[in-house]
Amino acid sequence: MTEKKYGPQQLLEAHREQVPEDFVARRRIAAAMQTLSERLIRMEADQGELEDWAAQLEGLVEQVGERPRRSAKEANRRMFHGQATLGDIFDMMDFDPVGGASNPIAPMMQWLHGDRDGVEGEIRLGEHYQGPPGRVHGGVIAWIMDAVLSRAMHVAQRIGVTGTLSVRYMAPTRVEVPLRCRAHLARIEGRKMFIEGAIFHGDTQTVHAEGVFFQPEFMVGGK
Repeated sequence: MTEKKYGPQQLLEAHREQVPEDFVARRRIAAAMQTLSERLIRMEADQGELEDWAAQLEGLVEQVGERPRRSAKEANRRMFHGQATLGDIFDMMDFDPVGGASNPIAPMMQWLHGDRDGVEGEIRLGEHYQGPPGRVHGGVIAWIMDAVLSRAMHVAQRIGVTGTLSVRYMAPTRVEVPLRCRAHLARIEGRKMFIEGAIFHGDTQTVHAEGVFFQPEFMVGGK
């Protein structure tokens, strides 16, 4: 039986298919590391406990060692030619820096809605993403909004890269609370895609973002 192949318009659809077996384990590893990193921030512990944990983690680092990495570049090339395998799709999407379930540093976004009218997701950011006391670091907010705007581009069946990103901080965005993130594709002018987004805590909008994304030339008839 011939393995199904995927192109750029099928990224999100393919990533919702059955999780490859190795990614089940990769997601478990990432989830454990995320939980551990959040729990250790400012944790009260005695010196003996801290030294014991440090030794255990250093031992795991040594055990894992440095091994060859999968090529996201090759997977991306196959995707643009409509030849990506399901494994390629997970190699690209599951390690995303926001919401990538196999990426141990990725804030976990729960996507609630996504279609051509836009996307909406929910996220909770722990103290390991804190800047000022009790508030999410502004750079982390920009990081997340770039990903949310990109998601809106993908659900609109478009592919591109960030050209500019403008973030306006309207109110404090707090840690340890549920936040709603939204974005939609506002308009397209040639290769340029103008995407707008926001973060809400309850009914309060804390962030407004605007981005200009550029489509590849071949997707708009360029040479």
